[in-house]
Amino acid sequence: MSFLSLLPPSIVFENNAWAVIVKPVGMPTQPDPGRAFSLLDWAREQWGQAYVVNRLDRPAGGLVFMAKTSTGAAALNKLLQTDKVSKSYLVLIENGSRLPASEASLEDYLLKDGRNNVSRVVASTESGAKLARLNYRVLAQGRTRTLVEVKLETGRHHQIRAQFANLGCPVAGDRKYGASSALRQGGIALWSYQISFPWHKTEQTFTYWPTGRVWQPFLEQKF
Repeated sequence: MSFLSLLPPSIVFENNAWAVIVKPVGMPTQPDPGRAFSLLDWAREQWGQAYVVNRLDRPAGGLVFMAKTSTGAAALNKLLQTDKVSKSYLVLIENGSRLPASEASLEDYLLKDGRNNVSRVVASTESGAKLARLNYRVLAQGRTRTLVEVKLETGRHHQIRAQFANLGCPVAGDRKYGASSALRQGGIALWSYQISFPWHKTEQTFTYWPTGRVWQPFLEQKF
């Protein structure tokens, strides 16, 4: 277990219906077969009841929604089904020179392999394939890694990880998808850093930057 997985979650904002929480790297969003203590378990300790609204892969970290009431969960789930919610991610990838452009959209079809818990890019005609779209832009270039900002248009299983791996640009530390090595601090270099959405006629925007040695050289740059 990485030391990062031992860090507790933190609340960025909360009201009576929902909260925006920072999920630590290494903590599952909800209970998994390994029965590791999850973000949902933690939230229920805080409020008595809680509901998962959106998920973040266990080795990734950053901002997630968590509803405190069933009414709040229903409202947020309805909102997430529209195009009014913007979720932005910071991602460190390998082989950034293989990207088709410094700013582009990626459109693929993904097929989830539930047995092995991976998704892969397949032909659109393959049974079970689902359309996956994202937009990215390069923010900074390092010696061996490239920092990109990603905005999802769809929310498929392991979407960011699978689509960039398909380009030969796996997320740093993501050995499951072909990264050259693991990160010393554990997890993968994929961070949910910003969420924006309308709530009661007001645009809500929450931002939380990643920390740690792998991110520091990039976040010190201006972009």
